[in-house]
Amino acid sequence: MQFTTHKSFCKVLVFFSLLALFCLIPLYNAEFPDLTTNSFLAEQLIGCTTGIACGAVTPDGRPLLWKTRDVGNGNQEYHYVDDGRIPFIGLCYSNENGFRYYAGVNAAGFAVENSNSYNLPEGGGGWDAFGNMQAHMLATCRTVDDLEHLLDSTNRTGRSFNYNYGTFDAFGDAAMFEAACSSYVRIDAAETQEGFIVRSNYSYSGDALDNRARNWGPNRHDRAYALYRHAIENEELTPKYIFQKVARNLAAEGMDDYTLPYDNYYEDLPFGMIPLDGTICRSTSRSVMVAQGILPNERPDLTTLWGMVGNPVGCIASPMWVRAGSVPVEYDGPNGSEICDHSMDISDWITKTQNFETCIESWKLHNTEGNGIWDWSFAIESNIFDRVESYFQSDNFSLDMLENFQMLLARQVSDSLENWLPPYYEVEVFEPIFWDNHVLIYWTPPEEMDLGPEIRYLPRYNVFRSSEPFPNDNQGELIAHTTETIFSDLDPPNGFAFYRVEAISQ
Repeated sequence: MQFTTHKSFCKVLVFFSLLALFCLIPLYNAEFPDLTTNSFLAEQLIGCTTGIACGAVTPDGRPLLWKTRDVGNGNQEYHYVDDGRIPFIGLCYSNENGFRYYAGVNAAGFAVENSNSYNLPEGGGGWDAFGNMQAHMLATCRTVDDLEHLLDSTNRTGRSFNYNYGTFDAFGDAAMFEAACSSYVRIDAAETQEGFIVRSNYSYSGDALDNRARNWGPNRHDRAYALYRHAIENEELTPKYIFQKVARNLAAEGMDDYTLPYDNYYEDLPFGMIPLDGTICRSTSRSVMVAQGILPNERPDLTTLWGMVGNPVGCIASPMWVRAGSVPVEYDGPNGSEICDHSMDISDWITKTQNFETCIESWKLHNTEGNGIWDWSFAIESNIFDRVESYFQSDNFSLDMLENFQMLLARQVSDSLENWLPPYYEVEVFEPIFWDNHVLIYWTPPEEMDLGPEIRYLPRYNVFRSSEPFPNDNQGELIAHTTETIFSDLDPPNGFAFYRVEAISQ
């Protein structure tokens, strides 16, 4: 909010800086789009960005498999499934019937995920529509070769859609299968020059690589590839790195000066805003899985599934193990996932629709004041990673206590999201009063704002002043602390000034 202290200037915007949380306004919220009648919409929504790395390029020698799931339906959860075949944990839509899964790990140490591929030869009919085939993979496959044999058999009958399948097993194999409807190409991560493979929504074995369509996700692919390569060169490719540096990456196409907060203008958007269309973390990113494999002679059912439901910008990851024999109720409750619901409840806090695009207000993620959502959530998430490592190395580690341990961590995530309160919010007020070289500003008390029953504030305010705008990560000068909703600046600067009023939450 900017105003001049000239007496003839009477209107001004004063920002009650009330921070907001995250997630993104859904562009589409059907149960599942009909791919046969609206393929363009499906390609826009059903994106997904994925990666597989062999153990040779990770610091601890364990393979890593990542998927960010981009779909229209925001209701996501994890299930534990034991139907007499191989038990597994799978990612699916909330309250699905258990026949469709879109990523997961099983008790044999086998992990799989997929992303749609839009440049492989099209077919039709056959099996595997919308997660059925991955459910079968998780319940029957023990090795990467088993998955290949399944693809061999379905080459003859045909498959209904084209996918890139990422997978690893307990024996050290890690591969990506670029699977068209009646053929496939296998790429082993260990046989690539880099030791890892990244895919968005096209296949290297497909057509038109020199003219990648925007809806294939070229920016998502290129950003993820560069981040993986950087991590490997610096021995940093871990689940924590993938969650905090890759899955949450918001670099838009052509944004070479990407920093957070974004201290610039992107195209015709307001200062600091980033569009969430072609970024790795999109407005339709609904969940993330990072599977971490085992070392030789370790138990296959201790393969770790690091899970997240809700948009990765505002959620927090926690681990699950098939050996535990369940998933926490916070990921699979009678009415869906609490964690996902809490993330969706606070989704409006950090995004805004601008020029018909969903954009993120980047200074609400991280700022010099230390009250961005990532300043808070990354600390919790990092602590969870540290606690898991310490637990597995401690004398108190027990297979029998694994279920309680993962439940404790999931409860912490859910409670943290439910009880998080924004440290500040924004509201516009008009008609500041200027007289006798004084500036009077006033604001509406927070309790009079429609912020929901869970948002509680004490009547305390900090007033900041600056010669520069606040949204560019500028904290300004604290000039007053008051319990009133009105403040008079008795010594305003000449020319322009910027004011921010911060409501202090309890």
